[in-house]
Amino acid sequence: MIRLANANDIGVIYEIEQACFPELTAYSKRQLAYLILKANSTALVETENCALRGFIIVTYRKGSLIGRIETIDVDPRFRNSGVGMRLLKAAEEAIKQRGMKFAQIEVSEGNEPAISFYQKAGYTVNQRLAGFYRFEHHGTCHAVRMVKPLS
Repeated sequence: MIRLANANDIGVIYEIEQACFPELTAYSKRQLAYLILKANSTALVETENCALRGFIIVTYRKGSLIGRIETIDVDPRFRNSGVGMRLLKAAEEAIKQRGMKFAQIEVSEGNEPAISFYQKAGYTVNQRLAGFYRFEHHGTCHAVRMVKPLS
């Protein structure tokens, strides 16, 4: 089941974030709480039998036609089970419901599994971002911006 995230989910979301990203690159609990509760965003979680298995956060800028996927994490125990794709599709629907025309994400240039995942979902690389990250992600500080038109 996919639903909106709430304050009670923040602890588990933080644990999943810590499991998915090294300490220097992971969002802090405070940052996640802000993104979920206060930012101009949509935060969704995927659950099964009351277990939170993954989440996605999309942020919006006033006047923009682009919904930016801030982060998407799947608990490592549930990877390759469709959780990520279900979250991504639900986020794209939320973006469309806001009248936006594009979904966008930045991905580490060294994260080949993630790039492949987004390509499978219809995203294409439209820009290389040299030095995008402060700390290395997957062996590099460079990223690619991937975009998908939403119809």
